[in-house]
Parts: sequence; structure tokens; C-alpha cells
Amino acid sequence: MTPTETYLSLMETLRTRLDLVTVLKASDADDFARAESAAFHGRKVVEGIAFACLVAIENGLQTVPRDAKGQWNAEDIFNSLKKKGLDVLPSPSHLRSATAAEKQDNNVAAVVEGIPDRRLSHDDLISIYQRLHAWAHEINPYIQLKREDFCSKRSAMLWDDLRKLDLFMQRHFISIRGKGYFCTLRDAQDGRTKVLPLTKDAA
Repeated sequence: MTPTETYLSLMETLRTRLDLVTVLKASDADDFARAESAAFHGRKVVEGIAFACLVAIENGLQTVPRDAKGQWNAEDIFNSLKKKGLDVLPSPSHLRSATAAEKQDNNVAAVVEGIPDRRLSHDDLISIYQRLHAWAHEINPYIQLKREDFCSKRSAMLWDDLRKLDLFMQRHFISIRGKGYFCTLRDAQDGRTKVLPLTKDAA
């Protein structure tokens, strides 16, 4: 597959998981079961984001860091990227029509504009990943006797973390060395997940 096709496949899977989280949150099932299932999919969303970064790196650098390639653990991937100074995280953005001045000055029809308050850093994503991991194991009855107590202590943060992940990925730009993509998980016209290869003229 081409990098665009690989990225699109990842985003389609990620969108499916985020949509399922929305269904789980609205469900009338047991609170703990809903949260536990949502956390499972949220953890895989973070892993999908890490893999998306690797696709962007390979597209721009023609290689992937040796200690990241073949990894599945998102925390290890993000730490590898941080260590090497590879800041390739998606940038929450929207695609808007260029103003008359932008069309005249830059000869562009559309502009990718960032949404700073939706951004997450490597450290933010690692922290979310670690919090999601707390839901991955059966509760040890010698440490935490009631799952209701566990749920009441952690569920508010869980749903907030999942909301942040959805906003982070809804519409975003990802780039390295001038090559990048604009992605929308849910297109306003037909609801499909789309990835548009773009040329970035300036940082």
C-alpha cells in the first residue's frame, strides 16, 4: 500500500473505535462494563495514533527508527520519537476556503488552520495511555474489593480522555519535512473517513 492508503486504513479503524466509544457511552448497560469496554478501544486508538506517526515518518524520512519499528506499545513508540526529536503528531485543524488576500498573495484555494486547544503532546498521549491501561486487568480483590468504587474513582477521567482523543483526531493535519496529509474522520458531506495528500509550503 502507498503511505496514503496505509494512513487511510489506520484512520478508518480508529474512527470505528471512536464511534463505538460513543455508542458505549450512550448505552444503558452496566456502568463498569461500558467504561471497561470503552477503555479497551481507547487504548487501541492511542496505539493507532502512534502507528500513524510512524507512517508519516516513513513517508518523510524513508525510514522508521529501529527501536520503534515492529513495536505495538504506544508509550514506547512515543518515547522513541521524543528521544529522536521527531515531532510528527497530528495537528487538530480545519480546512477552510482561502480569503481573497490569501488567494492573491499565496495562490491557494484552501487553508489548513490549526485548533490549538485540541492539541495533545507526546506526554499527554502517554499519560492517557497509562490511565487507560488501569482498566485492562481484572480488579484484584485483595487491593480493590468493589468494582463500583474503582469505576466511580476513574470513570470521569476516562470519558474525558476519550473525548480529548476524539477531538484530537476528528480533523487533523500531519506532516514531516514538508509532506503531509489532511484527514477528516467523518466528512460533513458523506460521513466517510478521508485523507487528502497535501503540500505544505511553510511550517
